[in-house]
Amino acid sequence: MIYVLLTTLFFGIGDALWKPVLDEFEVLPSIRARTIITTCFLGIFALALNEHPLSSSLEYLSAIIPSFLAGFGLLFLIKAFKNSSVSLVITLNSATLAVSQISSFTLFKEDINATNYTLIIVLILVSIFLLNGAKFRIEKGIKYALFSSLLFGISYPLLSIPSESIGSYQTALIQEIVVLVVFSGLVYWKVDKSPPLKKMLLNKNILAVALCSSIGLTLLFYSYTILPVYKVHLITSFVPIPALIFARLVYKERLTRTQQIGVLISLICSYLIVTGFV
Repeated sequence: MIYVLLTTLFFGIGDALWKPVLDEFEVLPSIRARTIITTCFLGIFALALNEHPLSSSLEYLSAIIPSFLAGFGLLFLIKAFKNSSVSLVITLNSATLAVSQISSFTLFKEDINATNYTLIIVLILVSIFLLNGAKFRIEKGIKYALFSSLLFGISYPLLSIPSESIGSYQTALIQEIVVLVVFSGLVYWKVDKSPPLKKMLLNKNILAVALCSSIGLTLLFYSYTILPVYKVHLITSFVPIPALIFARLVYKERLTRTQQIGVLISLICSYLIVTGFV
């Protein structure tokens, strides 16, 4: 249990720490720099611990497609932070939770209460409407956050499968290698002029984001090996709490009354799922 709680803490703070990074650098080079660091960090862990011997190529291939999805989930998440506040984006974690739960129930043939889940989805839609300022035209930042929720909600249950056979560290490392390859290519093709890579790798904010991501990913995939997938996602539903506290205390972010109600409804949705309402 403690591993999942620590995952929540590191992911929450790591997400909030993207704000100063994006104030200084563009999205694609920032993700590339972050992923170089996380790949090195997780590579050292995987080699040092050697938790699982090298497995068949098929088991490694099973981690590549969900890693690809997770990479674009990260891209949309960072774009969301670029276009909106940390508080609004991170609150939409309840949408990720709902998608991941449905994915888990589908993948692992678990029963699902369709009536109660319909209610949860309706509440999430209401919270999105309120977080959007009670406007029907969805703002760009929230739109990116929803795409991110969809991709993360599908990819992480899928990544729990190779975690059992090749281990949590190797799975996390494969994900980061895939993300690094994808974003190195995107930077090459899409970015005309990027800041010196050395400058970005030594940036304290990028280092902090990478450290939180590395520890969070390692703990997440380890949690998959000791707890049912749905329980891991239930506990990590509280990722918004440390991020919201950090954004309020450090960035002095303020929400309108309408948006505050949206945050409350979103947290209630997470609570209902956590307590077995569905």
